[in-house]
Amino acid sequence: MTIGLRDLFRAPITVNAQGKEEYGTPVRMAKAISADISIEIAEAILYADDGIDHIERVFVGGELKLNVNDLPPTEVATIFGQTTDDDGVIYAGENDEAPYFAIGFRARKPGGNYRYIWLYKVKFSLPNDGFKTKEGTIEFNTPEITGKIIKRDDGYWKADHVCKPDDPIAEDWFKNVREKNVA
Repeated sequence: MTIGLRDLFRAPITVNAQGKEEYGTPVRMAKAISADISIEIAEAILYADDGIDHIERVFVGGELKLNVNDLPPTEVATIFGQTTDDDGVIYAGENDEAPYFAIGFRARKPGGNYRYIWLYKVKFSLPNDGFKTKEGTIEFNTPEITGKIIKRDDGYWKADHVCKPDDPIAEDWFKNVREKNVA
């Protein structure tokens, strides 16, 4: 159970000279309203001797739907691979290629703990735009973006941890994308 959502970050993914993916420095993306993660798992069941002998489950991919307070023009250009000119005008074109990002956030839990999450590899699709005239009441129109979650070459797709905000893991969570701690 969680109560709230905050601290939405993105970290760019680049490929080094050896062909290995590396994460850049995480930066705040926008103020988070909601984050919905849906995961697709492929499942196969082997029957033998009139019963289930083995069940195999494999992570196929997932989808992340983010609703945020606003996406400034520079953020739109960055996450969708669009270009800007010296005047700050964004240009969307047929050759735009949205880059991959790691996406991190946290959600408060009862008792003062938070659930900290990094999704390791997400590529966003262009959102639909909606506009509506003002009427008798105030109605906010906030952007919703959807990204595909894929696993990395090592098979991992998410880091997930629950702790108090003053825990050393929490204090470092948004400074770098969390990797597996192997002693």
